[in-house]
Amino acid sequence: MASFLPCPELLAIMTPAYGPCREFAAACGAAARWHPGSGQVPRGFVGALGTLAEVELVLLIAEPGDPLPGERHGGSTANEFVEDTCAYTFAQLQRGTDLFHRNLRGILNSCWPGLDLRQQLHKAWISETYLCSARVEGGTVPASSWRACASDYLAPQLRLLADRVIVALGSKAQQRTTGFSGIHRAGAVAPPGCNFAGVRASWDAIPGYLAERRST
Repeated sequence: MASFLPCPELLAIMTPAYGPCREFAAACGAAARWHPGSGQVPRGFVGALGTLAEVELVLLIAEPGDPLPGERHGGSTANEFVEDTCAYTFAQLQRGTDLFHRNLRGILNSCWPGLDLRQQLHKAWISETYLCSARVEGGTVPASSWRACASDYLAPQLRLLADRVIVALGSKAQQRTTGFSGIHRAGAVAPPGCNFAGVRASWDAIPGYLAERRST
């Protein structure tokens, strides 16, 4: 049976989110929810399905939207929780469930045409810059909350992957990666930002960033 777990180095960074994450009782007490039965857990990241060395591209997005109808997550261990959420995200990308997933898949297809999704996700790591849904979908996440999440999860990921092509998709992801060097900027993949002028051109530039890195 195929695994949806990321490589061990990234898995080690993400598993504390399923303790559950200490920030549910601290910085995120009023901003995020731990309710696996209704899909409210840290989630939305997927990829690095082989080795860390295979990862060429990191795509950073804002935070997961509201859980889809019927979405729920579970596991008796943190690793099982990670696999469950990653498998769910993989399935939505595979189906092209909504415009957000179709836009992300389009970026992957433009970078590696001819490869299937699993092969593409050996080469890519997709992660949220805040791992839980906002209280109101698409709304503001308190700065104290996303900064705590960034300190615990995002910063370790970016340190680990600092020599890869890293693209922050949309203004929230860009704000949350301020202070990290070498971050490319591109338009959001979720509505309404994905419909703004120039956004598709910004996605079209991503394969070029990969080509430049491979040539160095």
